[in-house]
Amino acid sequence: MANYQDRQSLLPNDQPPQAHQEDISNIMETERDDLLPSAHRDTTRVIRPATSARRRIGLAFSGLFTLSVVAALTLAGLLLSLGPSTPNVESQAESDLPPPQASHTDDRYILDPNWDFFAPSQVREYEWTITDGEGSPDGVHKPMMLINNQFPGPLIEMNEGDVLLVKLLNKASNATALHWHGIFQNGTNWMDGAAGVTQCPILPGQSYQYKFNVTGQSGTYFYHGHQGVQTLDGLVGPMVIHNRREAGRPYTTDRVILLQDWWYDSASGLMREVLSPGVEDAPIPNTALMNGVNRAVCSDHPNRDCTEVKAASLPHLGVSSGERHRIRFINVGGFAWFQVAVDEHDDLQVVEVDGTIVEPTLSSPLVISPGQRYSAVLRADHGEGAFWLRARMITSCFAEQKLPENGIDEARAVVRYTSKLERRHEDHDDASTKGGHDKDEDNEDLILPQTTSDLPFLSTCRDLSSTTSFRPSPQLSAPEIADHSWYLRVNLAIGDWRLQRGVFNSSSFRPNLKYPTLHRVIDGLTQNNQSFAVEGINTAAFDAESELVISTNKVETVDMILQNMDENSHPFHLHGTRMWVLGQGHGYFPGYEALGLLPEGKGLLNSANNTVIRNPLKRDTVSVEGFGWTLLRFTADNPGVWLFHCHVIWHSEAGMGMQFVSRIDELRGLQVPEEALKLCDAPEEELRKGAPPKDEVFFGFGNDRRQPRAPIPDIRR
Repeated sequence: MANYQDRQSLLPNDQPPQAHQEDISNIMETERDDLLPSAHRDTTRVIRPATSARRRIGLAFSGLFTLSVVAALTLAGLLLSLGPSTPNVESQAESDLPPPQASHTDDRYILDPNWDFFAPSQVREYEWTITDGEGSPDGVHKPMMLINNQFPGPLIEMNEGDVLLVKLLNKASNATALHWHGIFQNGTNWMDGAAGVTQCPILPGQSYQYKFNVTGQSGTYFYHGHQGVQTLDGLVGPMVIHNRREAGRPYTTDRVILLQDWWYDSASGLMREVLSPGVEDAPIPNTALMNGVNRAVCSDHPNRDCTEVKAASLPHLGVSSGERHRIRFINVGGFAWFQVAVDEHDDLQVVEVDGTIVEPTLSSPLVISPGQRYSAVLRADHGEGAFWLRARMITSCFAEQKLPENGIDEARAVVRYTSKLERRHEDHDDASTKGGHDKDEDNEDLILPQTTSDLPFLSTCRDLSSTTSFRPSPQLSAPEIADHSWYLRVNLAIGDWRLQRGVFNSSSFRPNLKYPTLHRVIDGLTQNNQSFAVEGINTAAFDAESELVISTNKVETVDMILQNMDENSHPFHLHGTRMWVLGQGHGYFPGYEALGLLPEGKGLLNSANNTVIRNPLKRDTVSVEGFGWTLLRFTADNPGVWLFHCHVIWHSEAGMGMQFVSRIDELRGLQVPEEALKLCDAPEEELRKGAPPKDEVFFGFGNDRRQPRAPIPDIRR
């Protein structure tokens, strides 16, 4: 296969690169006006290929200014050189500065109303800097990880067929990696961002470029940190991929709503506690956030630094009577399921599930597990007034229903009827110039909704698709016959030294941050090491105790029977593809026959009855309820190593994960780019910064110690 390293090779095959460059050059002078409203005119995003006359004038002026600054700095340097030298002046000055403060503007998640769905395929380029900082999303201050000093992170908006290029500089204190949740990464497996699976982490002070083409998919996605639990400290943001079908959209506005649970203490510190001996429950969140905001009562937190959040800082949705508004809900949290509804508005129609377009389906309230996305169209069927949009955590799935420190289990936004709809170019300010909750002081007396909630109490955490039938559009049947069927028992298990870990069957995943699985597989195949060519469960090249790996040689259909032996519900996410949901339920898996299939999924019991495979929902994150089962089917046609893990982050970092190696026949010709390989040159202790502690940290009492696992052999030449 191609190495996918130059920009043009990433563009769709049906568009000649030369024509692409000409098209981009012709439109560049007006591209800022056509594609980038004022809200996007910041350092988050860069448009590259051409320089207009208007910009050349600006560049000339900036050049004169730069020369003046250089001259002044040179003179200052000469004067300073007469005195004693001070080593590391710049780094010392930076260390004395207070940590960056998270900026927040909810309006930046309103999608561009003038978006060109028919624009030629192009490179969408972003420049991001990850830093340690401080934020107070609900008023309570805590250390965070920020992208360009923003929380949540910048919105990525692009068209299907575009190339995404993110230039990343890690100025945080820990190593990191970014995963593009739901993106197939066909041909660019090393860009998937799963630390220890497809890449080595990016060290502090290091730069790295994520670059990949997005084809064959559109819809609502997000990106998040994939080193340890960095997502829970703020390293997360939305991603929207448009397709041309949206040009005839039957709605007036389109926006993103991020839902997440939130902890006041550092997630990395909490992770160490979760992994410690005798701990059996994940920490309960302190509160819920919507687009990174809630309002804590500071008097409830006398032992924490807290600043009251004004009502005007809550997310606001301006709607007009009789119109429809698309809302893309994304649960970017680490533990909580959310139920979502708008007070006194029952007409909430789901039109997309995890990137799969579905026939409009009435569903209210929505139930969204961690990692899942639902797009719903709200019909504004009232004449006037203000109403709460509520996102409530399903607390019955926590070890205790009462949140710590008088926590708030519900995040809210204001849905306000207005005669003038919000428009990005009118409402947006540059996020980099705003404080964490700055708003117009005149809005301090904002009248909030007085509506009440009809959200029911839910005693279990189940997928919405287990109670509501979603039909993909256009229709697509699942394959009739499975080539393989794997029974996977999932649960949290207590092992040696009273350590609770997540397991698939008897395997608990431990990623190798120094020598990722993808690198090992490609190295092994390149050296004709047949242990890496084993199909099925590969125990020849991998230690199944810490790496459960299932391999397929060619395009094949794979079934997974997930049997949850745990009281917790688990949302499972498969990287690199989507899965058909063929069945879900409580108790033990009833067998293929009960679903109308032959044993091991080898076809239909009755060829005249294909209900189970006729247009089932296809998604990338699927839940299996506590003490329940789920039957999934997917086509293993995307060459690479793909992580399959629980998206309750406390569980995944405790080992509830495994890997699929797909298309060994194609992987033999694959080459990991040199830039990705260089990330692995660092010592392991540096790469582990920000990762959960190894199990052996907790081994032993006194001088009685168990030996750690043997290191994985390095077969690199």
